Amino acid sequence: MHLYPFRSLGIVAITVSLLGCSNFLDSARKPHYPTIRDAIYSSDGTTVIESNNVLKRAVKENRVIPLASKELVNSNAATLFAEIIGNRGIGPQDLYGSEFHYSLEQLIKQFTCELYASQQPEESIQLCPMTNEIVDNNLDYLPFVEGQRTTSRLAVSATNAPETLEVELFLKSTNERSLDTLWGAVHELGQFKGSALPSESLVLTVNLQAYKKVDVKHGWKELYKEPLIFFVILPSVEQLLNRQNEVESMRLAYRNAKIVLVESAAK
Repeated sequence: MHLYPFRSLGIVAITVSLLGCSNFLDSARKPHYPTIRDAIYSSDGTTVIESNNVLKRAVKENRVIPLASKELVNSNAATLFAEIIGNRGIGPQDLYGSEFHYSLEQLIKQFTCELYASQQPEESIQLCPMTNEIVDNNLDYLPFVEGQRTTSRLAVSATNAPETLEVELFLKSTNERSLDTLWGAVHELGQFKGSALPSESLVLTVNLQAYKKVDVKHGWKELYKEPLIFFVILPSVEQLLNRQNEVESMRLAYRNAKIVLVESAAK
């Protein structure tokens, strides 16, 4: 802490006043996406923060695991996807392979790339990994708020070498699930008492569907009537946009991604 002489107190007072205004402005920040804290959780309109649910408990108890630690994710697969234990078609062990991890990495990077590109100047160029083609930029909205993601899912899939298992991960289009609900594709976290996660963090509601066949001669069989659902925490919109290019933004997102360790969130 610096000690200022008495004659500088006027300057100090102005500085403190400005800092106070800055802090006020920060506290008054408006989310870029609806907060998951206030998202509708049930058909009667109850929100996440108002209900007693596994996601709220996990966030308040800081139960998150870094996505980059594949071993840790694998060791918690039975908790994340508890509803598939005992399933004759597929079990948690089927999600230990590279298909799940590759698809999730690509999903996060594609979302981040589209978000980053949407706010870049028109004369700049961004390439996103799913097609490696130039994507639209200089937009006045973020993905899933407006644009193609209101009608088109963001989906990534991967198939194992024997071609007997396919894992598909996707974020539902806004028309499928409104961002006002927990099951919408993307939110900001919002304030949860006890949580160490920044309230500005992004939260992706990721859907997982798996397909399996006995051998290459047989057709694919969908293994769940409804997709499995889990939640991924990413850095804030500001952090993702404050990078030199889309590659750095995608790298930041994936390196800092965390899976919320909830028992089950199928819907």
